[in-house]
Amino acid sequence: MADYPYLSGTSPARTRTDSFSGLDRRDRASAGAVRDGLHLSTDALPALRVCPTDEKVQDLTACTDLLSACGCLIWTSGGNLYVDGVNKGGVRDEKHQMVVLGKRLFLFPEKQYLTLGESGGLQNMEARVVGGATFTDDSLELTTTKGFSVGDGVTIEKCTRYPENNKTAVVREIDGNTLIFSEGCFTAGTESAIIVTRKVPDLDFVCEKDNRLWGVHDNAVCCSVLGDPLNWMVYEGLATDAFEAEVGTDGAFTGIAAASSHVLCFKENCVHKIYGAKPSNFQVQVSSIPGVQAGCERAIRNVGETVYWWARDGLMAYGGGIPDRLSAPLGDAGYTDMCMGEDGHKLWLSGLRDGQPETLVYDIEQAAFLPVDSRKAVQFAYHDGARYLAEETALWKTGTDRKNTDFAAVFGPFRQTSPAVLTGLTILADCVGECTLACAVRTERGDWMPVWASGRLSDGRARIPVPAVRGMQFWLRVTGRGDVTLQSIVRILHPDGPDDL
Repeated sequence: MADYPYLSGTSPARTRTDSFSGLDRRDRASAGAVRDGLHLSTDALPALRVCPTDEKVQDLTACTDLLSACGCLIWTSGGNLYVDGVNKGGVRDEKHQMVVLGKRLFLFPEKQYLTLGESGGLQNMEARVVGGATFTDDSLELTTTKGFSVGDGVTIEKCTRYPENNKTAVVREIDGNTLIFSEGCFTAGTESAIIVTRKVPDLDFVCEKDNRLWGVHDNAVCCSVLGDPLNWMVYEGLATDAFEAEVGTDGAFTGIAAASSHVLCFKENCVHKIYGAKPSNFQVQVSSIPGVQAGCERAIRNVGETVYWWARDGLMAYGGGIPDRLSAPLGDAGYTDMCMGEDGHKLWLSGLRDGQPETLVYDIEQAAFLPVDSRKAVQFAYHDGARYLAEETALWKTGTDRKNTDFAAVFGPFRQTSPAVLTGLTILADCVGECTLACAVRTERGDWMPVWASGRLSDGRARIPVPAVRGMQFWLRVTGRGDVTLQSIVRILHPDGPDDL
């Protein structure tokens, strides 16, 4: 019997991906990285699960703010302030700085406050009286003293007969329409028209730390009297005094936040750190680290002992010293107008990516991003166990329904060292209830080519034959609807051209 040569065929190669690493838009991402997507959650990583669809709470009109504090959900809409849906009065139709100290909510630039949990409305932080006055050695009689309190640092202006009485002094007592000060404070006499004011700075950004409000304005950092956020002009050499200091760095402030042991006052190219427990030992130190990007003052969050913020270089994590940059997987796209929310485990980020709206989630423990949707949030809040998102026209909260969620995940490019032919895919997916799944493929030379679409998936396993697709690079897009968890993807490729198959 003649011996014939043995002709070996070309065996297909199977490449399995069973660990998904989150969003990565860099040119050389890992095989399990998500290139882009919709409604994806980090809950099941390294598997990839669909996230629930948000539930609309109510429609809004020109919403500019959202905050959760003291068990209340607070927002602005149509030029009004709402607390748990109750209208608390008119505010400016613009973004606000809102901060809570105790049970009082403070709003800037209005310089007003609201006591949460009470029926009253907005009140002014400042007090002001204009009119005639009578001075004695230690007192000032006015037409009214309404709005002033003992301990207020008041500024007296427009004294023309006795200009030496133009000063800032601390009220020791109040007797009817008379403010009483320290002995020898004034020159006795009368004035026909003066202005007496308890002033609050026009703060650009504000936060709370150690029972004080801290803020920045112009090129200065400052704080209120200890326990008294209505007073910013009391300087008596006491530990409870207010504080203000000019800084020498160039540029405008872009945000402020409280860290565990200090206050962070941000500019784009540096951060001013304020240490100390009282005005006599407050120290303002500057660090040349990336600060908050202008317009991203709402993208600052303190989670545990770490402060996260959005800089021009992306997402930063600061625990002291030099911050770590976390957003390299997002690629080189430019983000602007970012805001951020957190629940202690995840960060939600929303802004404009090259001018287009995008919302992402960042899992702190998994150190992974995933795309959520194309909404642009005004602000986030975590309230009563749910994440709330405010758009300009609607208020949303985290839902529980995954069965009606449309999702998408794009993978690739998968690069080959020589031309190859993709001849098959196997996707292993866990499905809860009725789910659908579809798949499309493209190469560097063409558009997306649908290769498979399912009806109802019963056992969660989809074996997808594809027509021969030849290329040096392959992209894969999986779309569908329902509660799907992608466990693995197997790509079947021939290393040779179609004529060798």
